[in-house]
Formats: sequence, C-alpha cells, structure tokens
Amino acid sequence: MTLNLYVGEGMKKFINILLPFIIMFNTLFTPKVFAENLISTTHSKDDYLIFIDVNSLTLSLIDKSTEEIVKTYPVALGKKTTPSPIGTWKITSKALKDGAFGGYWLGLNAPWDTFGIHGTSRPDSIGSYASNGCIRMFNHHIKELFFLVEYETSVIVSAGPSWLFSPYVRTIKPNDKGADVYDVERVLSSMGYFFDTIDGIYDYTLEKAVLEYREEHNLPIKNEIDSEFLKSIGLYKFE
Repeated sequence: MTLNLYVGEGMKKFINILLPFIIMFNTLFTPKVFAENLISTTHSKDDYLIFIDVNSLTLSLIDKSTEEIVKTYPVALGKKTTPSPIGTWKITSKALKDGAFGGYWLGLNAPWDTFGIHGTSRPDSIGSYASNGCIRMFNHHIKELFFLVEYETSVIVSAGPSWLFSPYVRTIKPNDKGADVYDVERVLSSMGYFFDTIDGIYDYTLEKAVLEYREEHNLPIKNEIDSEFLKSIGLYKFE
C-alpha cells in the first residue's frame, strides 16, 4: 500500500507563492550545464517538476500546468559535511539499482559530483541529514516517483533563495564540493582572485585564490573557508 502524504493548504499556498522567486534565484546562481551533457530522449515529457525543501526534508511533486502540489514525500538529505546539491537541475538518467539504492535511481546533472534521488537500505534515516549528498526516499515512494517523471524533469533543491538559508553550516576545506564552494568561486572570480572554471569543487586553484585574498585583507593565513572569510567577501549566513 502506497502512503500518500499531502501538505496542508497553508503550505501549498506558501510554495505556490514562493516557487517563482526560488526558481529565479536558483537559476541565477546555479552552475551552467552545457547541452551536450544532457541526455535527450524522444519519449521525454515535462508534466511535473520536483521541489525538494532542504529545511523541511520533503520532496514535493508539482503539476506544472496547475502549479499544484500533487504529493509530498519525506526524504533524507546530505549531511552537513556532504550537502545535497542546492540549485535547479534536470533528471538526466534513470536506472534500476538494487541494494543501497532501493531499486530505483533518478540521476541529476549537478556538475561537481554524482547525485541522484533513490531508495534506501536505511529507512530509519528518512527525515534526517544522513546521506553523502543524494536524496533518499522510502523504497515504495521512489518506485512510485520513478514512473511519474521522465528525463529532463526539473528538480529544484531549495533552502530559500540560496544555500545561505540552508542548515548546511560548515568550514569549507580543500576537496570539498557544493553550492557553497560554487558561490565562493563566483564571488572571488568577480573580485579578480579566481580565474579557473567555476564548478563547485575546492581544488588547488581556489586554494591559491583564498590564500591570496586572506593575505591582502589581513586575515589569518590558512586554506579553510570559515564564517569570517565568508563575511569578508559578502556572503552572510542566515540563521
């Protein structure tokens, strides 16, 4: 028996009002993915979009024609050290995967790592921040969702206008990946410190930019990106 979870009328109205603004902000600050990286199919349809609320740990299926929430499911999301990819993405792969994936996989085109929506062998983790960045669902829920959406379905992973409104608070270190790293790259690029590809990955070129910025602004010389560094470049975390 499939468990159908519906949100209240108040939350429906809230998401319907907020959704256009979230799409606008996420589109502005989401990494650009080139067309050749997208998987096309002659059988694709675009009846729905998926809205994942990082703060409420829910996934909502939204009818694009009516802008109404069809159904809402509880999910598990990435740990604070391995956050889920905040932004607007597309489903670019669908596969049957057993084991820890619970039978079904919907792959996303986030550029800095492999992320997807899938089932789980850890149903007790649903409703918490427990994954390495993927979106986990109960196995009977992902089975239902898998057959409702197709390639190119939009997936919005949102905590508000940007990751700064999310519960993901961490000190960013070399080799970390995520929307927060992407935003730091974007700002440092606009300030003339970072000249490489903006891809959400903290590699050697970003480390050089961080150290150069710290030295020129009399900040402690270290390669970590902490709250002091974020505030210095104008990225203020909303608590």
